Amino acid sequence: MGHATPGRPRVIITSPGPTQQHMTVDAKEDENKSQFNQRTLELEEIGPDTYMSVDLWRPMGNRGVFGGQVIGQAMSAAAKTVENPFRCNSFHGYFLAAGNGEEMIAYEVRRTRQGRSFCSRLVLAKQGGRAIFIATASFQVPEKSSLDHHREEYIRRKQQRTNKHVVSVQQLDERDSLPVEGRIVPLKKNSLGLPVKMMWLRAKGDMSELDLTHHQAMLAYATDFGLISTASKPHINNPTNPRPSMGMVVSLDHTIWFHESFRADDWLLYVMESPRAASGRGFAVGRIYRRDGVMVASVAQEGVVRASDTDKEYEPFEFSNKIDYVAPGTSIRAKSKL
Repeated sequence: MGHATPGRPRVIITSPGPTQQHMTVDAKEDENKSQFNQRTLELEEIGPDTYMSVDLWRPMGNRGVFGGQVIGQAMSAAAKTVENPFRCNSFHGYFLAAGNGEEMIAYEVRRTRQGRSFCSRLVLAKQGGRAIFIATASFQVPEKSSLDHHREEYIRRKQQRTNKHVVSVQQLDERDSLPVEGRIVPLKKNSLGLPVKMMWLRAKGDMSELDLTHHQAMLAYATDFGLISTASKPHINNPTNPRPSMGMVVSLDHTIWFHESFRADDWLLYVMESPRAASGRGFAVGRIYRRDGVMVASVAQEGVVRASDTDKEYEPFEFSNKIDYVAPGTSIRAKSKL
């Protein structure tokens, strides 16, 4: 993992402290988790530049397989056709149809460009002969630059040493089946209805023996958790103004840019916000930071966001950029004032 250079703007954050659960995990269990992480994104070569998934996950209540897994596998397929020292700098994907969990997905890679500094790949994901996902990936040879800046996020995070806010990124009974774990950063009461979210993410198990490509693919997998649903927050979490129930929240596309090296099995802070929702679509962006405060990746996503009671009319929701977060363990009701 790279380190911040002197003078570089950094996020002022403190990552979560260890929990008793994490301190008692033995080496064998850690190894099992690492193998599970690899299987989540593992691909079998079935032809020239063509690969097949070996594992798919369909979350409870979802129309199809988890989109993040398709993203991570497609990125892995593209990376298999690229030689060192190229590494992924951006990935743009479009969901064409929902994939089912009964048939493995084939990934066909086309080598669209091979340059000295950059190369690009086109990936088409098919299931039963039907295209369900298409993506372009760009790879770059690492280079030094005197131009270096990034947006600062002045966020302070007290260390957390209890399991109170260790939560699943999906249903609680599915937590153990996921290759990543997350911890929500709670909002103050006067910010609960804003289209913003923050959470700490990390892959389970030890990935120290895996190269950066695996860490990037695992992060790409994790960035699909909860991003587009940020667009629905003002319309389901506003107790002072009754809002519609959500009828559909489905990803249309997903883009991720990689800026710095990182470890996916170390805590990463995921800051999500949705600046706009209209015409049945929501738009959300995310920024991902290492524990030393350096922003390592940026994410953008658009999706279908529809209310179940579309016949009713609601006032547009407007908000400012003032967001208040609280430290874990703090009583939101007691410490906040409307």
